[in-house]
Amino acid sequence: MLKFNVILMPTDLSSHSLRALPYAIGLARQFDATLEVVSVIEPSLQVSDAAWVEVDAVASTEHAQSTIRQHLEDRILKQLPDDIRARSAIVTGNPVNEIVRRAENIGADLIVMATHGRSGIGHMLMGSAAEAVVRKAPCPVLTLKSPAVVLAGEEDLAETDEDAHETP
Repeated sequence: MLKFNVILMPTDLSSHSLRALPYAIGLARQFDATLEVVSVIEPSLQVSDAAWVEVDAVASTEHAQSTIRQHLEDRILKQLPDDIRARSAIVTGNPVNEIVRRAENIGADLIVMATHGRSGIGHMLMGSAAEAVVRKAPCPVLTLKSPAVVLAGEEDLAETDEDAHETP
């Protein structure tokens, strides 16, 4: 029988990426799994730039982590139903590599993530993080182009963003 014990949901905290949350909640509930929500900070500086950077860059990263941690707590974890075991993580690096690494490190059985669903020139120029995660992930990946609530009730998650009502 199919069993998911740990579900990983990457998010950049945008309303688009958070559309995957009701699916992750529903699957975590259905399989009595732990849900880990991860956010990746993509560094704007490369190691080779370090000689040219002031100490403020380190402080800036620490501030970003603090801000993201607060958003993860306030916008996601505090709003989860009581019967969902959840935790959060913040990692720094290339989003695709860090999502895959995190899935490996925590023994994720499933990754649930939204995709922008770009095609044509938009896909060629912007690429697809979700597509790269699907190719590299150590576990199945559920990608959601325009997720809607199906497994979790609407009462499970309040709207988290003023533009969450936008038309997909």
